[in-house]
Amino acid sequence: MADNYVENHYNDYLKAKAKKEAARKHRQHQYLEAYRKRLAQQKKEEEETQK
Repeated sequence: MADNYVENHYNDYLKAKAKKEAARKHRQHQYLEAYRKRLAQQKKEEEETQK
């Protein structure tokens, strides 16, 4: 009984850890995409002002 409890608890921990890591990667990807868009917009504005 105790081993099963420990295994279940550890499996729950691993699931939570994986979910947290996936959320972190998703959030990081969103920030990266927003950063790329900002850079593209700044570059576009810079090119327009030089014309």
